[in-house]
Amino acid sequence: MGQLGDTLRDRRISLGISMETAEADTKIRGRLLAALEAGEYAKLPDPGYVRGYVSSYSRYLELDPVPLLAMYRAETGAGRYHDINLPDEAVAPRNQQHAIPWRVGIIAFTIVAVLALGGFLTWRIVKGPSKPPPIPNSPAQGTAPATTAAPFALKVVVNANGASSLKATVDGSQAYNGTLAGGQSKEFQVTKAAVLKIGKPAEVAVTRDGKPISLPSGSNVTVTLNASQP
Repeated sequence: MGQLGDTLRDRRISLGISMETAEADTKIRGRLLAALEAGEYAKLPDPGYVRGYVSSYSRYLELDPVPLLAMYRAETGAGRYHDINLPDEAVAPRNQQHAIPWRVGIIAFTIVAVLALGGFLTWRIVKGPSKPPPIPNSPAQGTAPATTAAPFALKVVVNANGASSLKATVDGSQAYNGTLAGGQSKEFQVTKAAVLKIGKPAEVAVTRDGKPISLPSGSNVTVTLNASQP
């Protein structure tokens, strides 16, 4: 076991990092990290790859890779290997594993803002300019005001010497179905509508809120009275 392996192993243990965690974070196989810490260089691949492992692993353990690479050359024989150019940082330091570079954040925010603005402008173009709500016509412009329904009292009276059958449906429900003799009467309170079927209209007088209603001649006539009609 060499100085390089001792340094890496002791640093990992001091940080409380297991070999499994180091393997997952660095994406370097655990058996290769174990061989590196044990100084078993014969179990490692080409030296060019090993230099990359040393650089990445040292940065992950928050160590300066330059002296560790020098240890590797000294322990393996610097003259046996040619120098290779390594990237500035293959694996981020452990304390930056989940950090997002600020430049990436700014670029991503700018892209999202541009896309959102473009979508809004496209929506406005498709929708077109907003139109003001229509102004309802007033009675002064020639439109008659709506008629509201007014409940009323409906009364049916049979002449003193007459008789007539009567069927009355008030607000959708049957209110009376029978025969009225002379002088008898029926009164109904109507909210929406009333339908009268009168056997002998000539023998009957009908009033709405005290005002007489004209009945058609004949027999078995039907009269409909609505609350919305005067």
